[in-house]
Amino acid sequence: MRKIFIVCISLSLFVWVVGCTYKKEVIAYPPITTVTCDTTNVKYNVEIVTILSAYCYSCHAAPANNGGGIVLNNYTNLKPWATSNTLYHVVNHTPGYDPMPRSAGKIPDCDIAKIRTWIRNGSLNN
Repeated sequence: MRKIFIVCISLSLFVWVVGCTYKKEVIAYPPITTVTCDTTNVKYNVEIVTILSAYCYSCHAAPANNGGGIVLNNYTNLKPWATSNTLYHVVNHTPGYDPMPRSAGKIPDCDIAKIRTWIRNGSLNN
């Protein structure tokens, strides 16, 4: 009887130990990549025109486009909106300003940062 008891205890202990162990798998997750936004040398003819053509010119390229009479299709027309910070506030959806683009979401934060940098640098970099 004692042998049966020892065998049962040993078997139970073995099942308990084996049942509670697991093989730890190493999961290889892809590396976290961060997207950087380069605002070191923002120029009107490169970054700003690209942003405006993507998000603004459909309404603000000519007076006939129904952009409220605001034309942003060249540096001369854009500069007053930039120097008054209105351009930044409308694309940033700042309260008190009409959010642009109208009836659309905010443009990407990186593009807003480029506009902000260009304005802070005096809006002079063509």
